[in-house]
Formats: sequence, C-alpha cells, structure tokens
Amino acid sequence: MLTDRPRTRGSRLIGLCLLAGPAVLAQVPAGLTLEDFFDASKVQELRFEIRPADWTKLKATYLDNTYYPVEFTWLANGKEVTVPDVAIRSRGRGSRSSIKPNLRIDFNRYDPEQKFLGVNSAVLKANNQDASMLKERSVFKLYARLGLPASMQAPCRLFINGEYVGLFLLTEEVRSEYTTRYLGEGSGDLFKYDPFPSYYFDWRPTCGKSDEVACSTDPARWAPAPFNPEENKSKFEIAPWINFIRSFNEASDANFASVVEKSIDPKVFLNHIAAESYVTDYDSMLGDVFGMNNFFVYRGKEGKFDFLLWDKDASYDWASRDIFHNINKNVLTRRLTAIPQRKNEYLEALYKLVVLAGGKDGWLEWYNRQSYNQIKEAVYADKNKQYSKSGVETPSTNEIFEAQIAANEKYVIERAAFVWNALTEAGYVPSNAVTLSEQVVNEAREAVSAITPGAVVELTGLGFGEETLEAAADKPVTRLGKVSVYINGFEAQLLTVAPDRIRIKIPVELGTSTGTTPITVMVSGPTNSRGTRAGSPINGTFSNTIKVAVAAPPSA
Repeated sequence: MLTDRPRTRGSRLIGLCLLAGPAVLAQVPAGLTLEDFFDASKVQELRFEIRPADWTKLKATYLDNTYYPVEFTWLANGKEVTVPDVAIRSRGRGSRSSIKPNLRIDFNRYDPEQKFLGVNSAVLKANNQDASMLKERSVFKLYARLGLPASMQAPCRLFINGEYVGLFLLTEEVRSEYTTRYLGEGSGDLFKYDPFPSYYFDWRPTCGKSDEVACSTDPARWAPAPFNPEENKSKFEIAPWINFIRSFNEASDANFASVVEKSIDPKVFLNHIAAESYVTDYDSMLGDVFGMNNFFVYRGKEGKFDFLLWDKDASYDWASRDIFHNINKNVLTRRLTAIPQRKNEYLEALYKLVVLAGGKDGWLEWYNRQSYNQIKEAVYADKNKQYSKSGVETPSTNEIFEAQIAANEKYVIERAAFVWNALTEAGYVPSNAVTLSEQVVNEAREAVSAITPGAVVELTGLGFGEETLEAAADKPVTRLGKVSVYINGFEAQLLTVAPDRIRIKIPVELGTSTGTTPITVMVSGPTNSRGTRAGSPINGTFSNTIKVAVAAPPSA
C-alpha cells in the first residue's frame, strides 16, 4: 500500500530478500537473474500500484520528467516479486504520449542503495511509433547476433492499479550498469546525443548565435545539449569529446587514420553504421529527419570512445535505400569510407548482416513471425496502442497492426535481395582466407543437388581450422572450435570440423524454405574488439556464400 509520501529508506535489497516495511518480506525465487527479467521467450508481466491522482497527473503532464512513487511487482514464473519505493516518470522525445506513456523505472530514486537484480533502472517502451510493436526488438536481436552491444528486451504486459494498460517493450537502459556489462567498466562518462537538425559531426570553431550548440571549444555549448550526460551524474568531462570532433575534422588526409584510431575502433564504429544502414533506420546516426540521432557515447578509462545504439522504432523504412545513403553527409563516415580498407570493412559488415538476417524464409523473417505469434493476443487486447502517422502518435487498431506485420515481412525479404545485389555492384568480394566449395555431399559422400531439413551433409573448402574436432553426441553445438555455419541466417548444428571439411545437420527451420538457400561459413578471429563478445561475427572471417536448393523433408 502506498503512503502519502514515498518512504526514503523503507526498503533495500539484501541478498535475495526485499524488505517492504516492518515485518513484510517478499522472497525472490532462488536463481532469478537480470536475464530472467529480460527473458524474451515469454511475455513478462509488471504491475504498478500508484495513487490514482498521480497516474492521472503523469499522463496529463507527460512532457514533464516528474517522478511518482509506485509499488512495483514482477510476476516471475508465476510468483510475485514486489519492491516498494520505486519511482516512475514519463520519458522519451517525440514518442511521449498522454494515452500510453513511455516510462522510466527508477529503483533507487528514493533509496540510493536499492537495486533490482543489479540495476538501478529500466525502461518500458510503449512502442507507440511502430504499429507492429516488433521493429526495435528484432533489430536489436540482429545487432546482438552481429556482436554489437544491444539492450536486452522482452515483451511485457503492464497493469496499473489492476487495469491492463497495454503491451510494452521492457528494455535494459543504457547506464553505467549497461557499460559495465558490455564494455567491462562503468565509471567513465556516458552521454546521450539529443539531436538538432543538420548536424553531422562538422566542426564549427565559433558560434553564430547566443544559444547555438555544438560549436567552439566552450563545454557549455556541448553539454547538457546536444550531449546529455548520464542521469544523476554531476561530474563529467566533455572536453575530450570536443577535442576528438575537432581533431578528425582538421586532420589532413595523411594523418586522419592515425588521429581517429587513437580515439575509436573504426571497424566497430563502421559495423554500427552498417547495422543501421541495413535496417534502413531513418532516425539514426545517418538519419534523414533530425540529422544524427539515437546513440550514446561512452568515454572509457583508456580515453577511447564507444558508440552505443538506442531506439530503432524507425527501422524497416525503405527496402531499396542505397547502402551509402547519407554516408557523405557525416564527416566521420565520409572520411573513413574514403580509406579503401575502411570502406571494405563497411561493406564486409553489410555482408555479414545479410548473411545473419537471411532472405525469404530466413532467420529474420522467422524471428519476426515467432515474435508476432507470441505478442498477438496481448496486442489485440491493448486498447491504448498507438502508431506514428506523419510524425504524430495516433490511435492504432488490430487491422493496422496486422498490416504493419505484413509490411515488415515484405521489407525483410526485399532488403536482403537488395543488399546482396548492392554488394555485388560495389565490387565487394569476401576474404579468401576462408573458402567454401560449391559441392555438398551426403553421408554416403555422394554429391547432393538439394539439402533436406534435419539431414546430415558435408561441406568442403579451406581455412576452417588447423585440427579435426568432433562434437559430443549428447551436446548439440552450433559452434565447434572457431567455426559456425549460417544457412539462410540459421546456425547449423556442427558435428565435425576439419581443416577442409565440415559435417553439419541442416536446421529444421528451413522446412518452410523454397527455391535455393545461401550457406556461409564463419571462422572466429583470434581477438575480440572492445565491447564485442567472444566469437562474434564482427571479429570473424566470413567465407564466400554458395546457394543450394532446399528439398522438403520427408513426410512422417
């Protein structure tokens, strides 16, 4: 029960227990982790108890950042986990709404020492700019498959005072806990970029107007706008970031590469740009509407900067968008891709993305279909759902939801085909360090003209490793040694990996495929770029891609 004022020290996470006032104990089920909270394999459920007047005021003043106290309950595996003295507020920029507000959950607003499963906060995205409610979720999943840091997310039903408010996207917030998880440290300076039109990292030594930002060397012209420091951080350094922008603008062509490499990892940055380009996010670092948008910058203890992704509701915009669209608008991307090695890294990143996404009946289409089936009931019951119509949050319907789901599927298929062709036109050729031959053989070592879902086949080629490895019969794996195999985006089960051959089991998900399907081999690199996971495609070498016909599995 909520009191007239939030308790300031009445609750604190101690071990696995949440103390909620005198003699009240809520036990967290043993073994629950943050990964369980963001488990996307199920639709999560959150319940907030809030004073009705506060909820009414939050919606009426949705443009404000005023916090309101709630009692927070997470339904975890059928058991209620309750935390009192939690704060919520309206959040977002163009997505703010009085009907279905986006919410920030702050666990330590009233008790600085209170955390929930190790974090101080989380975000509930109303998905009120995307009628399908699936774009960001699928895009973040693709980014994570590539190896880029991407917030954990899960669909979530939200109840306020017992009333169903709608389906939200429970999202890991980019804060110090996030950078610790993905970058290994959290004490550096974290900035969220707040956009203003037509700015693309150009250097302006003087400011033309008294209120102009992103100009001169005056820190007050850069923070808190357009680079907004992490919430509750009163001490931060913006000068190194200003100096970096100035340095790569003023560097000569001969010195540019060395100047940039001192401050960022260009390859990882270009993978970030390629990821946004692949999903044609019009509200991104190469955005069309607001200039640059929706990214964070983190400065670590070694003085280097990391770019972190955020907010992908505006993806799936234009399937035939040029792969170099707006590259030349942004000073950093223009100068990087003018270097042949870096341009090839950008194209290589797009190649990896189209391999991971797959085309018709591929992984990304499958993931969207699975996610649609998972959330459909909750979306249909959501009476507050909205979507963006000409930039305005507008009431949505089940028919609009279904139409956008169909549009997403069409986009995924068309974008893959477009990027394959665009890479060919750009002259991209995969590294020959790992090569895959056209021949596929069966268990009898006979060449096959088509692969069958669930069947075992052998691929041949070069560069797969230096030794022969066998997978344990009782432990199916999709990575053996340093090798992974992607078939239309699905990871194949590996049975044997030798320097010149790989035995695999064809993914059963290909059962719906028709025509031909692409097969690509990845060999992981010896080192991991900062912020990328071990064995991530960013650090790996992809072979050429062969295309093989798919035969329907035998009927039972």
